[in-house]
Amino acid sequence: MRAASVIQSFFLCIALFSCSSKLISTTETRISLGTYVQIIVVSPKNDVENVRTIIDSAYDKITELEKAFDFRAHDGALAAFNDSQSLSRQENELLFSILETSLTFAAMTDGHFDPTVLPLVELWGFWEGNPKLPRDEEINRSLTFVGFDKVRVSDNRIIKPRDVKFDLSGIAKGKIVDLTRDYFREAGYNNFLINAGGDIYVSGTTKEKEKWRIAIQDPIHENRYSGIVEKSNMAIVTSGDYEQFFVVDGVRYSHLFNPKTGYPFSDLHSVTIISDDTIVADGIATAIFSMGSEEGFSFLTRHNIEGFLIYSGKSGKIDSRSTSHFWD
Repeated sequence: MRAASVIQSFFLCIALFSCSSKLISTTETRISLGTYVQIIVVSPKNDVENVRTIIDSAYDKITELEKAFDFRAHDGALAAFNDSQSLSRQENELLFSILETSLTFAAMTDGHFDPTVLPLVELWGFWEGNPKLPRDEEINRSLTFVGFDKVRVSDNRIIKPRDVKFDLSGIAKGKIVDLTRDYFREAGYNNFLINAGGDIYVSGTTKEKEKWRIAIQDPIHENRYSGIVEKSNMAIVTSGDYEQFFVVDGVRYSHLFNPKTGYPFSDLHSVTIISDDTIVADGIATAIFSMGSEEGFSFLTRHNIEGFLIYSGKSGKIDSRSTSHFWD
């Protein structure tokens, strides 16, 4: 009887261990960063309550970061910088870092990504959900205040004219996703997905211990996909002209415009970038849209960045092009 009891207890322990160690996905979706933010964390079944607590805390941190990086948050750190003429690293290390990164992207892309576009953003009205077509003279006047070359970084201080104002929308979501990624890893979780309205980071594997499968939205047909990538420990960021736009006299105007001209004309409909960090993929995707398909693809190949472009070909038909290892 004692031997039987020991055997039964042994198998009971195995059963309990198997049950508690079974991997499950905990999924949460909330509105944040002006979009839907989805978080999926893979963990043992007996750790779900702790996972939910960590997810709640992550959303709280996302809200704090959004306020810090949003020019519309009047009591936020970026708004305060926009109203001033300088910021030191010591004053705000996090904001200084993302401002410095934004200027690096601007130089790298020859101004096709430019964080000083706020005067144009305000003029077009996309930021307040009421876009309008500006007059040429209004655009030309706004362009006099746009230009990353008007800003200097010296002795751990960023210096700008008071009329030059930053909009970090092109990389803020990416930075916030990366900081959220780091938060989960520091908390001991390595298998998760973060999706902030097309800014995606996938870490580790799914509950089936497979790479994450990410579908790329077809920019022309709402209910179709252009392809699926399988990735782990990578950022996948997609920007599209289907996200925000309006039409005047049959002409479509997107929220993604060229900082050099002040207008949103491009042959591109969708840009997907894969990178180690979401902030990099975010900034490069924004810049490629401004460049257009030819210059954009050349930029990707020169800098060994993996990307997938969907655009209107010379015949007017929709075409696509990907770098050599994008689908690997």
